[in-house]
Amino acid sequence: MQNTKGLALEVRLSAYIDGEVNEAERKELEQLVARDDEARLVLEMLKAGNAFGNKAFEEFLHDPVPLSLVRRIKQGPGVNPKSERVVNAAPRQARLRLWPRALAASIALLLVGGSTGFIIGKTGNDGVAPVDMAAARTWLDDIADYHRIYSRQTAEHLVEVPAGNTKIESWLASSVGVNFALPDLSDKGLTFEGARLLVAAGKPVAQLMYKDEDGDVFAICFLKSRPGTTDGKMTESMRDDIAMISWQKAGAAYVVVGPSADANLQQLADAVSATI
Repeated sequence: MQNTKGLALEVRLSAYIDGEVNEAERKELEQLVARDDEARLVLEMLKAGNAFGNKAFEEFLHDPVPLSLVRRIKQGPGVNPKSERVVNAAPRQARLRLWPRALAASIALLLVGGSTGFIIGKTGNDGVAPVDMAAARTWLDDIADYHRIYSRQTAEHLVEVPAGNTKIESWLASSVGVNFALPDLSDKGLTFEGARLLVAAGKPVAQLMYKDEDGDVFAICFLKSRPGTTDGKMTESMRDDIAMISWQKAGAAYVVVGPSADANLQQLADAVSATI
């Protein structure tokens, strides 16, 4: 237990929240909070900051790993654990452990104050409700939702038309309005399973489904875009556990979809772009 007497009120109340004060000081602080409005407000702010910090840290732990980092981990040279040097840091003074809660409380108050000011600013002149600033969904969001569902289906339900059907190319080309050649990705360890016809952003989308030796599902999706579109620049994006590499070419938009842990998705997208 710590003796925080003589320290700032925020530090003392932080220790109180953490249960790091002795019984006598705990009672003293509780009596102070009961009779002092300012102390009560500080305590509530610290509790709010604590909750905010815990939530932010929890969300950070669930953030998807960037695709580029996955590649570096899988393709780069590994670190020999035996060669790593472990250094035991000297323990810091107890009071140094108390600052994160005060910082979290400050961040929480800053966010609350900033958002309140934004709302007031948006409604102060004409009373109109704030504009919804949420980003609009794109066709890639729809494709990610489809892939998350279909990739978990068993073999007989994975595709709408199985790989042996010779009319897949003509069917999808006429439905989507994009002529294409069915990519052979066997040299990438992928087997063509079949195809589906989807709707994304209000447009028909062709979906070609592949599987690797581990049973992971990869998809190539494309739809007709603006006439004259020739931008071939590839863009990486992630939707939780799904990685996507998209580009536009010759009046069509394409995306290769696969597990975020796959380190070779860029090479796969390059092969698809060159052959489709």
